[in-house]
Amino acid sequence: MKNLLASLLCCALLLPGLALAEKPGDQRAIAGMDTGRILWDITIGEPERLIARLSVIQETYEDMQRQGLEPDMVFAFRGGAAALIARDTDHLEIEDVSAARHIHERLQALMELDGIHMEACQIATRRFDLGQEDLIPGVQLVGNTFLSIMGYENQGYTTIRID
Repeated sequence: MKNLLASLLCCALLLPGLALAEKPGDQRAIAGMDTGRILWDITIGEPERLIARLSVIQETYEDMQRQGLEPDMVFAFRGGAAALIARDTDHLEIEDVSAARHIHERLQALMELDGIHMEACQIATRRFDLGQEDLIPGVQLVGNTFLSIMGYENQGYTTIRID
């Protein structure tokens, strides 16, 4: 019985690695590219939905690396998402506080990766009375993320909306 349980545990631990190893590539789409430039236009104000999207963003980063692309990602927080990047969570509904803290942890982990930059729109943050000092560390306050989107697109970034 112990051997059966040990075998099942080993198989369970190996399955995620096997699934990842068998993940198809994107060679046709990324042919000739060295760097993957994405601007994540994040407006989603629902914490649980943002957590799910951050998982996909993390996977996208890892997929780039797996396929030989250097990730270069900009996160532009605007709209309701601005409320979720404040250090203090007092302005949130009590049921959203734990999820917001989880978001902060996920964003901090992403910021530790190479090629990640995060910005917040001052137009959006002023709705929540937030300044630079109120944002989680590593998120840079900018005047207008619409200008950021325009500028980054002119630099070759692809904008992907997260709403």
